[in-house]
Amino acid sequence: MGHWFLTTLAHLIHAATPVMHRYGLWGLVVLLFVENLGVIFAPGEAVVVTAGFLAAKGAFGIGTVLALALIACVSGGYIAYGLGVRYGHKGLLRYGKYVGVKPLMVDRVHELFRSYGAVVVLVGRFIVPLRQLQGYIAGSAEMGFRPFALWSAIGGALWVGTWGGGAWWLAQSIPG
Repeated sequence: MGHWFLTTLAHLIHAATPVMHRYGLWGLVVLLFVENLGVIFAPGEAVVVTAGFLAAKGAFGIGTVLALALIACVSGGYIAYGLGVRYGHKGLLRYGKYVGVKPLMVDRVHELFRSYGAVVVLVGRFIVPLRQLQGYIAGSAEMGFRPFALWSAIGGALWVGTWGGGAWWLAQSIPG
C-alpha cells in the first residue's frame, strides 16, 4: 500500500509540476475552480499535491496554497450548485432520456439527498467524479443551499488539507 501511494504521489507531482511552474498559484486556482465547476478530467489532486510539495520546498507559502485551493474548490462548487438549481431538475426530466436518466432515477437522487445530502457532499469530495458533479447534483436534487454550502466547505477543507497539507508534510521529510 505504501509503495502504491508513493508511486501515485510521484506521478501526480510529475504530471502537474509544469503547470505549477508555468502558471504558479493561478494554475492552482483555475484548475481547481474548473474541476469543481464540473470538468471531470481536470487534474485536481495532481495540482493540489504539487502545490503542497512546492510549498514545502519554498516556492509558495503553505497557508496561501491551502486558502486559495479551498476558495477555488468551494466557489466552483457553489456556481455548479446554482446551475443545478436553475437548470438541473427540469433539464434532467426533459433531456435525461437522451443520456439514460429516467424520471425514477431523478426521484431516487432527490430522496438520497433529502436523507443523506450532507454525507454525500462531505464524502463526495474524495470521490471522482462525484467531487466534480456534486454541485450540479445537489442543486438539481433541491438540497438547500445552506446545508450544501456548509458541507461543501467542510469537505473542501478536508480534501485540500489531506492532499495539499499531506503533500507538504511528506515533502518536509525529503531532503533537497
